[in-house]
Amino acid sequence: MFKKATWFGLLLASLFSSVAIAGSVNCGTKPISLAFFDFGLFYFTQDGQGMGISPDVVDELIKRTGCKIISQEVPRARTWSDLATGHLDMTVDGILNDERKGFGWFLPYNKIKNYALVRKEVAASVHSPQDFRDQGTFVFGVVRSFNHGEKLEQWLDNMRIEKRVEESADIEVLFNKLMLGRIDAMFAPPAVYRKFLSDFNIKDDVEIQDWAPSDEGIIASLVLAKNRFSDADAKDWKRLILEMRNDGTFKRIFSRYLSEEDASWMADF
Repeated sequence: MFKKATWFGLLLASLFSSVAIAGSVNCGTKPISLAFFDFGLFYFTQDGQGMGISPDVVDELIKRTGCKIISQEVPRARTWSDLATGHLDMTVDGILNDERKGFGWFLPYNKIKNYALVRKEVAASVHSPQDFRDQGTFVFGVVRSFNHGEKLEQWLDNMRIEKRVEESADIEVLFNKLMLGRIDAMFAPPAVYRKFLSDFNIKDDVEIQDWAPSDEGIIASLVLAKNRFSDADAKDWKRLILEMRNDGTFKRIFSRYLSEEDASWMADF
């Protein structure tokens, strides 16, 4: 009898141990809602299927946690609104600012650097943000609610005062405007512009310039809504993210879409 009880106790202990490992984060009692957004090699659709760096990261999170995550593609501006109001639980590749830290936990998992994509006929006289602004008539394009880093955002604020910034709902629309000449320049990181310059066949029509050479990159994060996740929950998810960085998972995922050099740089956050 004692042996049976001991065996049963060990079995239960083993089961509970497995649950603890699989459930290293709090999945909650309902599926986690997550928003992707159209962002070059980070997220794109092919034959109706979402693909790219971000879906691969989410697949790995599901594999490691056992959480049920229901994803959809959502315009970026609406994503932030839905996270703030409790209509969304999670998103990817979020850039922290003062407003967003009020409603989200930001867990870094890669970094990006924005470059200026300047139409060739404009690039002949433009080699810096000040050159672009001094021209007086050139129009710059951005995606509504995108954050490009402190220095570039300050420059954009001045351009907005001059009414020379045109906003678009998503990055694909913005590249289309660049192709048509409706804007003269825009910002994008390599993992984004490499895909769209090829898709729109405008590689030869655009010059890529570094307008912030001292910028070492902007940290991009997995974002958890504070309406859904507690501080303790966020710390558990952060430990999981750090585990994935330390075991090389992020670099391996990035390498599926980028060069080894770019993948290593992005994974060094």
